[in-house]
This record gives sequence, structure tokens and C-alpha cells, in this order.
Amino acid sequence: MIIRNYQITRTQLIIFGAIAVIIIILGLVFFGVIGRAPAPQRATLEFWGVYDDSSAWRAITDEYRKTHPEIFVNYTEINPDTYEKDLLEALASGNAPDIIMFHSSWLPKHGNKVVPIPQTLMTIRQFQETFPDVATTNFVANNQIYALPVWIDALAMLYNKDLFNTAGIAVPPKTWDDFIRVVQKLSNKDKFGNLTKSGAAIGAANNVNNVADILSLLMLQTGAKMISDDGTSAAFERQIQTGGVVWNPGESALRFYTDFANPKSAAYTWNDGQTNSLDAFAGGKTAIIFDYAVTIPQIKERAPGLRLGTAAMPQLEGASKSVNYADYWGYAVPAASRYPNEAWQFIFYASVPDFKKELFEKQILSVFPNAKIYEKKDDYNIFNESGVSVGAYLKQAENPIFPIKTYEQFDYDPLNIILNSFSKI
Repeated sequence: MIIRNYQITRTQLIIFGAIAVIIIILGLVFFGVIGRAPAPQRATLEFWGVYDDSSAWRAITDEYRKTHPEIFVNYTEINPDTYEKDLLEALASGNAPDIIMFHSSWLPKHGNKVVPIPQTLMTIRQFQETFPDVATTNFVANNQIYALPVWIDALAMLYNKDLFNTAGIAVPPKTWDDFIRVVQKLSNKDKFGNLTKSGAAIGAANNVNNVADILSLLMLQTGAKMISDDGTSAAFERQIQTGGVVWNPGESALRFYTDFANPKSAAYTWNDGQTNSLDAFAGGKTAIIFDYAVTIPQIKERAPGLRLGTAAMPQLEGASKSVNYADYWGYAVPAASRYPNEAWQFIFYASVPDFKKELFEKQILSVFPNAKIYEKKDDYNIFNESGVSVGAYLKQAENPIFPIKTYEQFDYDPLNIILNSFSKI
């Protein structure tokens, strides 16, 4: 090839062509036509929750958008009484939210409606090391994690201190055998055996709050297996073998529970004719109910003058360990979500303690509005919850020349005198 008076060889032509291609590619990169990473996907995450209003989440979502400006989070508070129904209707109509509150009892019946956590975010072992064992039971199946716990509220015994004092009961019962004896003291019957005063709201179904939870706890304490290994079906009706004896712990727990509403039973203290358990307790018509901490503000609002006591749930006589029942919620992502990865990433961001602090405080204050929350770092507790603390007064036998001072009153370090003396030896 000849250009004017210059002859260009084939090799030179190839070199010039390569240089031209490189220049074109560099130009395209410079102007952003190629080589630039694709822009992050813009997404609006619809978040359905209970108990928290939108203000509780505003600080976290605003902070999250500083590093993820393409993500918007729209939080909606749903009525807890209709939440499950509303959620199922949304899933059926194709309008599923991207993040939901998932109850601890939902995995057997709704596990197929949520997508598990990617193992790149959390493994089974990390989950077990982070949360109590009950969370693994409720939220893990087939080696998959389906929800992250939000909070855990254990079932407790709430009792009327004044009714206890009137009956001469000094301390709440710790075992179910003690509980029966306490109930007998608190209950009254007329000459025909009709119940005139209830000791505890237990034994019936329609008018006892948390009846399923109480019965489930009794089954767990007696050794019943609640769900199958794959987490898809109930198993509490199955027989087990203990010490060569085959028996049904679930049936035994059910019989024990219903005895409290059986007029022929020595433990008879409740029946279907009573009002709702929470109303009866707030009205002073029964001395004991089994409920959660979230109910305490309702009781105090209904009965400001009621002297309320709380205690751990009774256990079986001679049990080697305490067994309780937890009621709680977790964060989950519906399988119908359009942005499952973005949803899980936000959930894990919200679970980081530094950013969770304000939300946690607001959740506590929503249940206990008069609570005072203080941060205690590495707080040491010398008291044993299951032990006894003994105090005594100390006084001097003779009048001292110099009175004893407390450490707040010292304006110098008294050890300095001793240490200075030792330093000169």
C-alpha cells in the first residue's frame, strides 16, 4: 500500500490498526460507554411489622441510605390481631412485602412462603452461636435458616400480691406440685362444690389467654417432641419410651392441664363460665395468670392499684433443668419478594448492635413507657438470681478517736502511706 510517496507494509498497517482500536477503547472507557460497573439496582423494600411505628425505624433506614442510596425502605405497622390474615391475603394477591415479621410458631405452616437466609450472610453454626437454642428449634429446618429473631419474651406467672397475702402465701410456687397446693388455698367453693373464687386462670380453652402456649410448655416439660425433624408437622401426639415404659407425654400434659377445670379434681380452680383470664385478673377475680411481659402495661392501665408480682413458670418436681416457653418474632423475607437479596442485606444491617440501639430502646419503651434505659458496659453482678443475699449492720464497740470514713470521703489515697513506707525499706 502506497500513501503519497510512502510505502506502508502489511505489518505497519496491522500495528496502526491495533493502535487505533486501543485509542477507541480508551475513549469509550473515558466517556463511560464501556468498562464502568453497572449502577446498583434501585429498589423500594416494603417492610411489614407489628408493635413498632414508622418513627422507630426512621433513624436506621436513613442511616442505611447513606451507604445504599439506591435502597428505599417503606415501613408499615400492621395490627397484630389481623397481621397473619392481612399477610396471607397480600401473598395470595401478589402484593407481598419484601420484609415481614415472622412469628416463632409459623415455620411448620408458613415455612414454604419465605426464602431462607443465604449462607454467605450467616451459617447454621453462626446462628446457633448467636441466638438461644429455642431460635434454632423455631427458625431452622432442613439445614436452612428462615428468620432472624427480633426479641424473645418468655412465659411468666403473674400473681396478685394482695390475694397471696390474704391467703397466707409468702412466695410464689416453684413447682407444679406447689402450684396445686397454692391454688387450693386461693380457691373457694360453696357447699355444692361450685367455684366461687378462682385461684388461677388455667384448665379451659376459650377464656384463657395463651392456652396453646401454656399447654405447649407442659408438653415440653413432660418430654413431648413438638414438631417433626423436618419441621413440617406436629409430633406432640407421639408416644415415647422412657426407662422401658412406653407412654404419651403430650396426652399426660393435656390431662394435667384440664384437671384445673374439672370439678371432680382436687385442683379445680377455673371453668368455662369465668370471664376472660386477663379481665378476671385485672378485676381481682383470680389470683394467677400466665402471660408475657408485653401484657403488664395493659394490666397496670386497667388496674393501677393492683400489686402485681411476677415469677418464673412452675417446673416439674425434681426436673434437672428449667424449661420455659418463648413467644417472639423474627425478620423474614417472603419467597414472593422482588428483592430478596437486598431485603436480607438490610435485615442484617439493622441487626448490627450499633445501629440497633435506638430501635431497641424504642421497642422497650413501647412496652414499658416509664422505663429508664442506661448503658452498662461490662457490668459485674455479684448477686445470684437463685441464691439469697444477706445484709448486716456493723457498729464499733467503743467510741473511736477518728471516725471511720467511706471511700467517697477520703481526700487522699490511704494506701499511699503504706506503700511509701515499703518503698523506703
